[in-house]
Amino acid sequence: MINLHLQTTAMERLLQHVGHLAEAPAPVASRRAVLMAAISVGLSSAFGPALAQQSIEDTSLASLPALLDILLPEDDVTPSATALGVDREITGFIAENDRMVQLFAAALGWIDQLADRPFRDLTLAQQVEVVSFLEGADYNQVPGRFYHILRALAVEFYFARIEALAGLPLNSAPQPLGYLPPWG
Repeated sequence: MINLHLQTTAMERLLQHVGHLAEAPAPVASRRAVLMAAISVGLSSAFGPALAQQSIEDTSLASLPALLDILLPEDDVTPSATALGVDREITGFIAENDRMVQLFAAALGWIDQLADRPFRDLTLAQQVEVVSFLEGADYNQVPGRFYHILRALAVEFYFARIEALAGLPLNSAPQPLGYLPPWG
């Protein structure tokens, strides 16, 4: 059962803290820092202290490009995720947080052991089957958490590149120069 008194006390302390913050100048955070903070919030619940610390250099990310190209494949108008270097961007991004490295190491290691060969060497149909499983997996378990974080990062880094949007039939602003006088 939830102890509402403890939650109320915690909320009061938070409001007092926020009140003190209002007096101080607001810190400026980069988009990358905000994205890392948002994604990292739930990682502690996914991993207990049982997992050993790993560095990005110790982690095999060899199947990451194949996984990303299943999520964001090349088509007639847009390039694949790996063609835009999304795999390198994600590798650099996760290297900044030990929990992210643990998540990717555990998930990619598990994915590579599902069949008699690594994920990157599976047929397209088998890769799609694995990704479909990940998509439907429980978010509170490593496969589901990994899928949702990987997908969010892939979409973020992919669509931040102008090349991903260039071939899409997006409408430009109806009045790119603003409203005409006398309203503008």
